[in-house]
Amino acid sequence: MKLIGTCPESWTLVYEYLPNGSLEDRLNCKDNTPPLSWQTRIRIAAELCSALIFLHSSKPHSIAHGDLKPANILLDANFVSKLSDFGICRILSCQEGSSSSTTQFWRTVPKGTFVYVDPEFLTSGELTPKSDVYSFGIILLRLITGKPALGITKEVQYALDSRKLKSILDPLAGDWPFMLAEELVRLAFRCCEMNRKSRPDFYPDVWKILEPMRASCGGTNTFQLGSQGKCQPPPYFICPISLVGNSFYPHMFIIFSNNEVFKQSHESQWSNFIENLIKNCDTFC
Repeated sequence: MKLIGTCPESWTLVYEYLPNGSLEDRLNCKDNTPPLSWQTRIRIAAELCSALIFLHSSKPHSIAHGDLKPANILLDANFVSKLSDFGICRILSCQEGSSSSTTQFWRTVPKGTFVYVDPEFLTSGELTPKSDVYSFGIILLRLITGKPALGITKEVQYALDSRKLKSILDPLAGDWPFMLAEELVRLAFRCCEMNRKSRPDFYPDVWKILEPMRASCGGTNTFQLGSQGKCQPPPYFICPISLVGNSFYPHMFIIFSNNEVFKQSHESQWSNFIENLIKNCDTFC
């Protein structure tokens, strides 16, 4: 996402305008816009998966988005997806009192949009990478069916059990390949397991299913793994002036700077960053 400028008074970064709005807008065909094809929906799912792999593989601590939903997935002129609204995301760590000594989490009062929120997060207050996996599963079901999130798991499960899955696929997306759609539905249900320990990881579990689908649809692979399985950020995550003042700011893919991740990881650098940003930007709000 192209950085346009900054507003120091409100501690805000100003990014490019994304003409296709949000995924929520496009699923609802807002303003009579044409529906997304099933190929585009698969590509969006794969791009979202790659973004979350990048966040969850952050070292030394994972980052959980915490508020995944179609309204927070923005689309540029070419329908390339951009993950936004990091206002409640958290840097995770292994803390005392966790049900697992190895799971990274952040204990907080549950927030987010109810129908997309991990049920275990609601009951335990522990935000983990698997919380994002649950939300991703709901989004995947919406991409497949075009239906509202409320009650979607029961509706799709009934269609699957009664062998009427084809009747619930979104016809606006075009002629879904049935076997591909069924595989996506089963993947979505794995992501939506009530027990977070039963949910897959984005890498390699979800990615190994979505990446071949994306490739078969003619999408471009923007996600790469470096040595030892370390994630390399997709190019659209890199701030065009991320090397301001010869200092690298690795979390500048975050769209809104007044968020807890930036405050936790770069509080001491923020003032210098803003000063250097002002010197190197031509446009300000």
